[in-house]
Formats: sequence, C-alpha cells, structure tokens
Amino acid sequence: MKTKKKFRRIATIDIGSNAIKFKQFRVRSKKSLYPLELDTFKRIDLRLGEDVFKNNKISEASEKRLIKELKSLSKKVRNREVEWAGICATSATRNASNGIEICKKIETVCGNPVKILSGREEAYYLKDANIKKIEDLDYPMYVDVGGGSTEIYLKIGETEAFESFDIGAVRIMNNKDNREEWNKLEEFLKKLEANPTSLIGIGGNIRRIFKILQLDKNSLLDINKFEDIKNKLSGMTNSERIKLFDLAEDRADVIVPACEIFSFILQRTKISKIYAIDWGICDAIAYRYFKENLA
Repeated sequence: MKTKKKFRRIATIDIGSNAIKFKQFRVRSKKSLYPLELDTFKRIDLRLGEDVFKNNKISEASEKRLIKELKSLSKKVRNREVEWAGICATSATRNASNGIEICKKIETVCGNPVKILSGREEAYYLKDANIKKIEDLDYPMYVDVGGGSTEIYLKIGETEAFESFDIGAVRIMNNKDNREEWNKLEEFLKKLEANPTSLIGIGGNIRRIFKILQLDKNSLLDINKFEDIKNKLSGMTNSERIKLFDLAEDRADVIVPACEIFSFILQRTKISKIYAIDWGICDAIAYRYFKENLA
C-alpha cells in the first residue's frame, strides 16, 4: 500500500481594504518549477475600507467579524500543522486610528505577528510577482489596484521605480480620493526614465475584466478592448452588472472605479498591452518566507 506523500505547507493572510484573503500553499520539491503551488484559497467579504475611509477607524462590528474569521482560519492552520508564512494588513488598517490595536488582538488570536505594510513596502513586494507564464516582456509595469491604494513597480536595467498612492476602488466609490494623490501618480509616471511596454494588472477587478471578455489569465488584452468594456460597465447599474456578468455585489460596485485607475495609468504611458495574473500580497509574503527559510 502506497503511503500518502506529505507536503510542507505554508499559509498567509492579507487583511485588505475590500476583502480578507487567505492562501495556503504547498512547497514544491522540484527546483525547475515555481516553488509554491496554491493549495487553498478563501476570500472573506469584509470591506474595512468602508469604515476607515468614512470614519477613520475600523468599526466594532467589523472588528468582531474580523477576529472571528481569523480565529477560525488560525485554528484550521494549527490543526493541519501548516506553518504561518505571515499575516499582513494594508491600506485600510494602516489608515485606521485603531489599526495597531486591532492587529495586536489578531496576533493574540492567531499566535502570529501581524505586519502593517507601508505603501512603499507593498509596492516593492510586486517585484516578486510570478510572470513565468507570460513571455516577451521587456519592461513590464506591475500595477496592483486595491480597495484603498494602488501600488506600482517596474525595473528597467538596474533602475527600480516603485510607489504607492492613496487611490483605490473603495476610496473612489466613497468619494474619498483626492486630487493631490492623482497628481502624485501623474508626476510619478511622467518621471519614468523609460517607457514601460506592458502593464501587468494585479487584483480581482482586472482578473474579472479578463473573465468577462473570456480571456485566459496571462493572455494579452489590447488597450482598446479594455476601454470598450470599461465604458460598457460604466453605463450599467450595479444590478445590471450582477445580472449580465454574474458579478458578486462587492465586485459590481468597485469594478468601474478600479478600471478608472488602470485607464488613468494607461492613458499617461505608451502602454498598449495589458495582462492579468493570479497573484497578490499573500503570494509575495509566502514567496519571501520560502526564500528566507525554506529555499
């Protein structure tokens, strides 16, 4: 009788502005492959950005649900003897007046430190994005559009450029974005030493655009087709988007603001090629943990 092969597993959590993401990975033994294989994924629809961008703090109701969900996840991680690669929090938590206090409670529940990433740390993590399935990319620009912020990373030669901007889909939806941040983004794009040739889109909204257009992830989307679907979605109500494209409620209301951010970037660069990858901060945290502890 064959014995079941045991895999080493690591888990990560990203406490985002629009949702909480949990990912569990298997560590591959073959060096020729990307070292991490997604084993389990869970998305928890908890929009912390709604609280923070309106009231500057995470509400008591959101805190209770957050703690409850993470307590349940951490119990499963312990029972499966999975290693914690890391728990991180991003835009909403770093902007919340009670963000540090809530992270301490999470640490107690999960038995693992919680790191509140700065915007620039979040942007720098994009350098580890897995684009092995996309070929012929000379100067790609990585763009991660979240609920509370947008991060950009690119490398041309030995020069790295990366930055975070307080412009996100949930912020825009709640009219909490400001002109100063848009100007900051525009100046960043103007000062690039060379023109990026393609945009690597990160986040659930750009992946959903690809799905609506029946495109495989990692395939090419032309800028004109992107603008066409953006305009089509903009002219629809949330109910129409849900009915026609089978969108979840918490996707239907943020997908257009997210597209507006991508469009703003595309219009101010000479990029005409768009790709989307199934990657995020959870993947970045896991990959860093692997390199530092398991490689």
